[in-house]
Amino acid sequence: MAFYLVLMISIAGFTRLIWAQSLDQKENLFACKNGWDSCVPSVLTPANKDEVAAARRAQNISACENDWTSCNRSALSEPELAEVAVTVHRNIVSDCWSGVGSCDHAKLTASEAAAVAVAENQRNISDCLNGWSSCKLSKLSPSELSEVTITQHRRNVNECWDGGVSCDRSKLSPTEASAVTVSDHQRNYMACVNGFAACDASRLTPDESNKITIGKSGASH
Repeated sequence: MAFYLVLMISIAGFTRLIWAQSLDQKENLFACKNGWDSCVPSVLTPANKDEVAAARRAQNISACENDWTSCNRSALSEPELAEVAVTVHRNIVSDCWSGVGSCDHAKLTASEAAAVAVAENQRNISDCLNGWSSCKLSKLSPSELSEVTITQHRRNVNECWDGGVSCDRSKLSPTEASAVTVSDHQRNYMACVNGFAACDASRLTPDESNKITIGKSGASH
């Protein structure tokens, strides 16, 4: 019985050792694939070395496609160089089209440059309509500038109506300014009714003050 117990313990210990070695091999393979300093090439099997070489080649292709400093073009084959060139150009067109990063217009074809110019103009119109700092009014056509001016004015009126901090009252017409004053007064009255900190009691009419006082008295009973 003791012999079988010793045998079972030995088998369990051997199994744990094999599992630990297998785990170490997987971790080392992962480290080698990623070029980490912890990689120990001497313990790699021939199959592992092929996996590492394939992984590093794929990483280099990706680095070249993204124009990273880690790219080693001398390690690329002719087909890979051609594939990378196509991807790099596609990325340039995409960056120019979306306005992300720095667009190199010199690398665009005539048709690509024309399409990008349209996209840039549409993006600028959108920026101006939204009142963003990236807006370049000088690049708008007369009709586009007119549309943007109307939209910006409407947005300023709404901002003033809502009591927004970006409201520019100097740009309101007399009628708009009068309507905004009414809105301001109503907003202040409601703030006082609800006991909000924004309430300015000095701006209330005597009738409004009396109503609020009576309301508070009724609530306290």
